[in-house]
Amino acid sequence: MHTRTAALATVAVLAAALTACGSNEPSQGKAERAASATSSSAASSPDCGPGSDLSQADWVEQCASDSPSAAADEQPDTELAVGDTFAYTDGLKVKVDSFRIVTSWGEYDDKPDADQTPFRVTFTITNGTKKPYDMDSFGYDAQGATTGGQTEFLYVDKGSKQMAGRLAVGRSATFTAEYSIAKSDGNEVLFTMSRSDDAWLENGSFLGDDPNWTGTIK
Repeated sequence: MHTRTAALATVAVLAAALTACGSNEPSQGKAERAASATSSSAASSPDCGPGSDLSQADWVEQCASDSPSAAADEQPDTELAVGDTFAYTDGLKVKVDSFRIVTSWGEYDDKPDADQTPFRVTFTITNGTKKPYDMDSFGYDAQGATTGGQTEFLYVDKGSKQMAGRLAVGRSATFTAEYSIAKSDGNEVLFTMSRSDDAWLENGSFLGDDPNWTGTIK
């Protein structure tokens, strides 16, 4: 009996330790949702308070923890939409502005085959740290979000601005990245940003999930 009790106590301690570890997962930063999305969500949110006029059935459907509106409120900070901003803990910010079809080409630009959709990701970096930031420390990637299709980088000079150089303190700059994706893989894209600067690696911040933006190529 004592052996069984001790074993159960050990399991309980381990479970508590795992729970504590899960509640302290590293975070790279916080989401700053686009104002239009926030106001739209607020306008459509039901009244779930004690004075709510909702029937019991409607309250359960709209206010329970597993309802669609509640799920939207619990969206992870690293899962963002086009127009949202991710604010890193040290003051850097990244906002994905748009996913657009590329329609204009320079003489030496890569034009994909007819079964591919060429698109441009436009994003803005803001340096809210106390030092100039080396843009080469950022990495990014785009993948299909409909059926998980692979993308390929495109060299497009016309209308693009590749991320390079250093960004001064307090300044913002807008950059682009160009890709193609098979038309059979749809128009939904998942764009991911990652950091590899020394300070970010040394303090362990990189262990948190990278921010992702999902949206439609327009």
